[in-house]
Amino acid sequence: MKRPWLTTSLLAVIAGMSAIGIHHAASVALDRGISRFRASLPVGATLSYSAARPAILARGALLTDVILQNGNMTFRAHTLRLGHPIPTPDGGLTLSHMDMADPSLQTPTAVIRAHSVTLSHLVTPPPPAGKSGLESLDLGHLNLERGYIDHLSVQNLSQVLQPNSMHFNSLTSDSVQIDGYGPGRTTTIAIQNGLAIASRTTLQPDGTPRAMSVQMSLKNFQIRQPELATRIAYEQAGNEAAAYALPPLESMKLSGTQIISADRTFSMDTLIGTGTRKSGKDTTVFEGEGFHTHSSSGKVPVHIDGHSSTLKYTQERIAQTGELHVQGVLNIPNFTEAHFGMNLLGPSDQQLKVGTAKNPYDAIQLAQVTLTLHGDRLVQSLPSLNAGRPLDGAAQDQARTVLAQGMEMGLSPYPALAALPDYFANPNDRTLSITLTPKPPLTLTALAAIASSPTAAMTLMSPDNLKVTVQ
Repeated sequence: MKRPWLTTSLLAVIAGMSAIGIHHAASVALDRGISRFRASLPVGATLSYSAARPAILARGALLTDVILQNGNMTFRAHTLRLGHPIPTPDGGLTLSHMDMADPSLQTPTAVIRAHSVTLSHLVTPPPPAGKSGLESLDLGHLNLERGYIDHLSVQNLSQVLQPNSMHFNSLTSDSVQIDGYGPGRTTTIAIQNGLAIASRTTLQPDGTPRAMSVQMSLKNFQIRQPELATRIAYEQAGNEAAAYALPPLESMKLSGTQIISADRTFSMDTLIGTGTRKSGKDTTVFEGEGFHTHSSSGKVPVHIDGHSSTLKYTQERIAQTGELHVQGVLNIPNFTEAHFGMNLLGPSDQQLKVGTAKNPYDAIQLAQVTLTLHGDRLVQSLPSLNAGRPLDGAAQDQARTVLAQGMEMGLSPYPALAALPDYFANPNDRTLSITLTPKPPLTLTALAAIASSPTAAMTLMSPDNLKVTVQ
């Protein structure tokens, strides 16, 4: 009767001694592994922790109170769990998983924090020679099966360098999930409850600065992007031409978007995007629905059916010629319908391959842009929108007549715009069409410079460049 008990006791003793031996061997291997890791760090980089013990079942390690310093970049984590680390022949590292509690990353320009981060099947490339800090993060050649970030926060520490420029102060999100990231893969990114706060400082006429804050939020965002890691690798290497020729997004969905400024709020219910590459043509389509706007001073003085409002944007790029064709339609029921079109001349795939266009965005030229506007209520409501309060029919007619007369006087030196005052005075059942055809076509850089100068913009208003008709 005592033999089963004796056998069980002996097995327990053997198992305990084996566990002690395994733990000791694992501890020795862990110490050696940490020593090798320290030796592989760039010159000046340091690693410290309060405790380290092997995670035997995961064939990995658990480190506590970790601090890794590399140049001007400091990484911290309350706990760091590494699963099955295996060095790669080229000097990288493969991990079955990496779990971090309370991680943070600080640089001179930003602080990034999270409650926790979980990474599965991570393969990191060897750090580039001679680089430290953020420059040593080779994100373009990293592979990740799945990553999950719980309660991400990013704080921008950089200073605003120029007035009138937008400055992002902070970014937060309840969760961020990344699936299938790596060279040659299609990556899916999902974000929930994101919030960004930005500021802009403008100079008033008397020269005093005026600060303005903008808050942007979203409930859900998801995107599937082919070759995302490849795009990042090209951009890190400064190869804009190669990045420009990559496929468009596969799909995107955005919901619950809201933009809040000091005096107004704009929100959009949904925005759905799709993209295809077929027969030498890249096509991207975005469709939005539900546009709402509110003023802090009270209700918008005119009724707009924001719930049923729609926007459709289509862009096509022809690989052989580099041409870009853009079309957009904004429809607000019983208010307005606007059509927008644009033809651009860009570098072809062949020009991108041979390096003719170093920065393809600088080579894009505007060949033609068109705008058609139909909707009596939009023009009829301009006086009320300008006054910030509803006006009766007679007051609106009078205000619109005064506006048309002022436009007629101000635009008299520009015959190409002669139809505008007539349309604003009498918009009923009529459609306004505006076509701009710069001769020769303008690069986007030159167009931006012209748009920033009212005097330069007037050079585009000759009858040869601009045509305005009313039907």
